[in-house]
Amino acid sequence: MNIKNILVIHTQPTFNTMAGKEALDLSLIFGSYEQNVSVLFIHQGVFQTIAHQDPEPIGQKDYLRTIKALDIYDIENVFVCEASLNKYGLHNKERLPDITPISVDQLQQLKTDADHVFVV
Repeated sequence: MNIKNILVIHTQPTFNTMAGKEALDLSLIFGSYEQNVSVLFIHQGVFQTIAHQDPEPIGQKDYLRTIKALDIYDIENVFVCEASLNKYGLHNKERLPDITPISVDQLQQLKTDADHVFVV
């Protein structure tokens, strides 16, 4: 099997659309095929990393629990852009576990190292 480095980039805010759930599903599919998957939350996608969100009042299901399951699929490289956190005033907010903040330079290296980049 030819293992590829795949980067899935989340750019959409939590619960506005199904884009966040679809990006997580995409990550899990690649993980189930034993690809080397990294996940990055950037721009408004950083809102998906905030802990203790309750989607029920707006009639949505909580797909964010899936983020906690990424390691089951050996997806251990889960990152959030520090610059985006700062832009939206979220740097000091409690995040979901096992999400590592990275700089813009580290983010660029992540993109460079990827064989395939999917932006959702």
